[in-house]
Amino acid sequence: MNYINCKNNLPPETVRKTIIFWCENSIQHIASFLSAIKGSGAVLENDFLQEIKEIDLIFKSILNEYSSEKGNLPSRPAILFKTNTRFIALLERIKLETVSGYPILQQSVYHYILEQNYINAIFGISVPQNSPLITVKFMPFYNNNCVFNQMYFWSVIGAMHPSLLLNNNDFATAINGYSKEYLRDTANSFNAICFSLSGMGKTKKKELTKIFNSFRQLNSSFLSFLIAAKSGSPKVFTATVKPTLSDSFYKGAQHMINEHKLVSEIVDAITEILF
Repeated sequence: MNYINCKNNLPPETVRKTIIFWCENSIQHIASFLSAIKGSGAVLENDFLQEIKEIDLIFKSILNEYSSEKGNLPSRPAILFKTNTRFIALLERIKLETVSGYPILQQSVYHYILEQNYINAIFGISVPQNSPLITVKFMPFYNNNCVFNQMYFWSVIGAMHPSLLLNNNDFATAINGYSKEYLRDTANSFNAICFSLSGMGKTKKKELTKIFNSFRQLNSSFLSFLIAAKSGSPKVFTATVKPTLSDSFYKGAQHMINEHKLVSEIVDAITEILF
């Protein structure tokens, strides 16, 4: 079973697109973090800054190589996993040595760590036992382990996204009461899916399918909300307030949109397995 999209066999083009997506995502994580540091008051040591810039250049180099559609590129590029593991280790240090005392930044860094671990996990790259890294816990309790793993992971991420949106004060001030309630409900609903999955153990396909249907509907609804928020829809914002949001908000919103579109693709693949 392949964790990229739960299919047994993947064409090289799918693997290439997966590598491109996660290189782009990693580059966006770095840009978002450096932008957030500037206005936070937190001090990023020069050694950390230099290393994160070096890592950024390597991710960009890998992205350029795989975007050029060259033939015979490795489907499991060692340089990607080595750089990603280096990035995770750096984030683990930054979490403790830079953003302690800055809850919003710490939440963002923890979010990045989870997603960077996911990159290695979907390609089956193991983490050394003595590594200080937080390993994404994919839980293969039964034959439908890929379905379980993807829903559990993306529900954790989905629960974090509403909070990350509301951390933007301009956005939180401009949205209407319904939108705030919707974001709270969405976080709780994703958490509820995690809770249901973690208590299942070995279960019947019928029970897994029921949770999957809730997960699919929730992801689709939240994706629609994100698109509406990015477009400035009056359904999201208070009628009397014209939203004046920063470029970083729109980039962050697009980042989340891209991820939940990816989840939609994973959902389509899972649908072929369950139905």
